[in-house]
Amino acid sequence: MGDGALVQFGSAVDAVDCAIAVQAAMIALNAARGPAAIEFRIVMHLGDIISEGDDIFGDGVNIAARLESLAKPGGICISAKVHDEVLDKIGRGFEDMGEQALKNIAAPVRLRGAVRYQCYNPLADPDTPQQTVDCCFAISEHGR
Repeated sequence: MGDGALVQFGSAVDAVDCAIAVQAAMIALNAARGPAAIEFRIVMHLGDIISEGDDIFGDGVNIAARLESLAKPGGICISAKVHDEVLDKIGRGFEDMGEQALKNIAAPVRLRGAVRYQCYNPLADPDTPQQTVDCCFAISEHGR
């Protein structure tokens, strides 16, 4: 997975709450880091996950991994399945991103919502690229 992380949650609400807390903490951390700021892209999808030893795989993981390219640095991007589970439970707004075609995924995935965090760092040099790290949160619907 390169410079990313894959985290499995048993609850969509817990996953979204964690993502919000991570992004909020990164905003505070990046304010002190200046040009060395790091921004996370956090994405999540709800689906079947298969566990074998230390590995997890399956459609839930594959779709979550494909969503990474659609999330903005410092943002949280969730599939409609996650949105439906957390609606009215987390107190955050979502932005409709429409249906998206994903590589090697047969049907388009509706990104019914996205929570966008602006990770603007006033201390950073605008000409210095900030490091971006991808994070996938796969939420187990029927983990095995």
